[in-house]
Amino acid sequence: MRHLFALILLTWIVLLLSVGAAAAEPPSVPAFTWPHGEHAAIVLTYDDAVPSDLTVVIPQLDRAGLKGTFFLMGKAMHAEDLPRWRAAVASGHELANHTINHPCNRGTYDMPVPYNSENYTVETLLTEIKVMNILLTAIDGQPKHAFGTPCAQTKVGGGSEKDAEMKDYIGPLKASGLASYIRDPAVAVVSSPVPKFSGIGFVGSSGAEMIAWVKEVEKSEGVGVIVFHGVGGDYLSVSAEAHQQLLDYLAAHRAEIWTAPYSEAMDYVVKHAH
Repeated sequence: MRHLFALILLTWIVLLLSVGAAAAEPPSVPAFTWPHGEHAAIVLTYDDAVPSDLTVVIPQLDRAGLKGTFFLMGKAMHAEDLPRWRAAVASGHELANHTINHPCNRGTYDMPVPYNSENYTVETLLTEIKVMNILLTAIDGQPKHAFGTPCAQTKVGGGSEKDAEMKDYIGPLKASGLASYIRDPAVAVVSSPVPKFSGIGFVGSSGAEMIAWVKEVEKSEGVGVIVFHGVGGDYLSVSAEAHQQLLDYLAAHRAEIWTAPYSEAMDYVVKHAH
């Protein structure tokens, strides 16, 4: 499971980097400026509502004075944790939609058969996203939420003779208005003046490796979206020490790097695209 999922993350990285390249700024366009004169933006995102989000990540972010976005998976959440998620929102963190059951293509990793994307329809997936939005609104009071594609996959269906072809749900999702923004390489914001969009999923990386990547984003004067799963535990993880080193670097370089939740960063990019 670890190796398959890591391969998916690598694919996500390569695709998003290629999308970012397509958005390269023409030389004649004035340089993009970030809110307080920073050189670049970094977005810290955390997937699946894993326990270490609450026990490790949020305490580290709060101590560093940084804000992250948590793409929550409904089936992994627990009622007793809702006050802690509300507290996270109150301190400036963002909650986002990662579906209820995290459907992925058959064979991506070991999952119950009903959660295979092949057994979904576009309608059932959109319904699941809608219900997850309602749960998120009950926690944070926000009417809109960003959405992250599970396993960076965008097709469902094809699991029956009647419906033998998988269908892409991104178009219907956009039309539905259920997602304020979509975090996926194929639908990254490219019609903007930002020089480059980059995305990466860190698994087992050292603090030095993560900081080196951030420095490359800063050189590009663009925006870098980082995807984490476990921190100091759970799965597809980085160590708590490495994560803390990254946060320490970002906190020490606030004047050069703007670290913001996903929707706040995308709001700024979209606003300054016109």
